[in-house]
Amino acid sequence: MNAFLELTQLGKSYDTEQGRAVIVRDFNLRVSEGEFVCIIGHSGCGKSTVLSIAMGLNDATEGGVIVGGKEVVGPGLDRGVVFQSPALLPWLTARENVQLAVEQVNDRSRRRERKELADKSLTLVGLSDIADCYPDELSAGMRQRVGIARAFALEPKVLLLDEPFSLLDVITRMELQDELMRLWDVERKTVLMVTHDVDEALLLADRIVLMTNGPAATVGEIVAVPFARPRDRLQIVDDPLYERIRSQLITFLKERATPRQISLTEKRKEEAQTSITAEELLVIERYTGFNRFRSRYRQQQPMAEPVEIGTQGATSSCEATGVSRVTLR
Repeated sequence: MNAFLELTQLGKSYDTEQGRAVIVRDFNLRVSEGEFVCIIGHSGCGKSTVLSIAMGLNDATEGGVIVGGKEVVGPGLDRGVVFQSPALLPWLTARENVQLAVEQVNDRSRRRERKELADKSLTLVGLSDIADCYPDELSAGMRQRVGIARAFALEPKVLLLDEPFSLLDVITRMELQDELMRLWDVERKTVLMVTHDVDEALLLADRIVLMTNGPAATVGEIVAVPFARPRDRLQIVDDPLYERIRSQLITFLKERATPRQISLTEKRKEEAQTSITAEELLVIERYTGFNRFRSRYRQQQPMAEPVEIGTQGATSSCEATGVSRVTLR
């Protein structure tokens, strides 16, 4: 299957008083249409940073994100978002909160039609009887269900979930995991979800992306989840593969999540190995799709001049040969 959601050479860094702080570096991921992918890693490793860039709420320093063949430029209706907190407007009812999303995609439809669409979304998450209730009248689990209903009401191409069940008690979290599985089986949305829960990832995902610790966090390993769908949590827990894969994930988080420290000599050697000629750069762009990203990631210059990729790209000229070179970072 072709990639539907693409995160290519994604990087995020900030200037600090101590120098440049690299949060995420060279994060690459391809998600097929209708695939459910989870990203896990230790707290603070950059999981939510990657997701916020995919949401369009945070600009990448390097690389970019493509959804359905179009580059992500800020938030968009092609992406439905669910945060840790449901972020409902307290002065609106559950139905009115969902209607906010419906009106974005159906602004020309009649008020009655928008109401029916909002009610349909609430019914999908089992909340048809609380449509007229305000958020402070609902339990935490119900509020999060409203948030999920609002995301689905957008009819998005991609659903982005940032630890949506982490603030809930165990029983409610299990109920909403089952609810999300049921919705996914019906809608088959492309889903990218951040979680810190290994068991949650094994229950929900087709693939699990393991992130290294920062600084310069990146993809450390990708694990395919072999369990057939639809899934039942009790059945997969009894599967001999479950404990084996679970141990693999936990071992990575315990022992391999922290990237090896690279010495200055090794770093210079690495940079020298990644230097390429301008002619080679054209080949890379042509066959990797790197040129799909906006001009801010690459400054077009004559062949005789140094070529620069990214806001952090460092260039150097090979004086002996007269060939321009570029260092990818």
